[in-house]
Amino acid sequence: MADKPSLPVWQPLTFSGVASFSHAPANRLLVVQSAVAVWVAACLVFALSRTWFPVVTKAVAELQDFGTLRGGQLAWPVKEAVLLGENRFLGLVVDLEESGETGQTSDLQFEFGRQRVKVVSLLGYTSFPYEPHWSIELNRQVLDPWWGAWRPVIAFAVGLATAGVLLVGWILLGTLGCVPLRLLAWLAGRDTTLRGCWRIAAAAWLPGSLWMGGAMLLYVAEQLSLVGLALAVGFQLLLGLIYSLVAPFRLPAKVKAPESLTGNPFVPPPAADSAQPSRSEERPATTNPFQPPDGSQSGR
Repeated sequence: MADKPSLPVWQPLTFSGVASFSHAPANRLLVVQSAVAVWVAACLVFALSRTWFPVVTKAVAELQDFGTLRGGQLAWPVKEAVLLGENRFLGLVVDLEESGETGQTSDLQFEFGRQRVKVVSLLGYTSFPYEPHWSIELNRQVLDPWWGAWRPVIAFAVGLATAGVLLVGWILLGTLGCVPLRLLAWLAGRDTTLRGCWRIAAAAWLPGSLWMGGAMLLYVAEQLSLVGLALAVGFQLLLGLIYSLVAPFRLPAKVKAPESLTGNPFVPPPAADSAQPSRSEERPATTNPFQPPDGSQSGR
């Protein structure tokens, strides 16, 4: 049996690299997926630590000695709008009357009103009412030590949840895409199996995830705007579809079996031609050298 052509392994950056997972062990794909998930989770945690967490820390330090959220109402000692913390990425505002006096310079701004919180961005805003059963102390004495203790735990939980969601998402995408990819590979005459197509469908989304991690770092470095970050998310999805459609064509072609092996093994071979002389007929007759020829007599 002919050996299958070798393909590059351990990297999902090229079409051939993604296709190589079709014939690779399952644990190899899991290792690469885990590495990519850790990369994306680390980029997200780093981005939060440089963009949102400093604003929250400053906002907690700017809180009043009195502030509470009970019965769906925010109790705050000052009626005027107060900007608690802000940078280019995030803004936190308390505005009981929803006057909008502070304006907006951040990509994302949370405005805490008397009965709801507004989330304002470049695309507009949406609001969420406070739940009546909520009971939260919004003052410096309570939130300052709480935030200092739970900040690293929250960062770790965000990273762990991100990695877990990515791994589960890739499994689901592989399950949804394996059958169409198997049909595509069959039409293209490529050597693979349904399980191999599942690996390709799952690995095809890794390049886009790597790209998304880099896009978050560019956003933190202020080399990419919020609109650019949103476009990067769309490009990530497009990249996954492109790799899913192109990678099967990088698989080795099927090796055709010889004609002698394609016949029906249960049908006997055709009989030899009866006119062909057998070996016994072709062999010349042998005579006994001690027997006299016919018709001869021995004389005395």
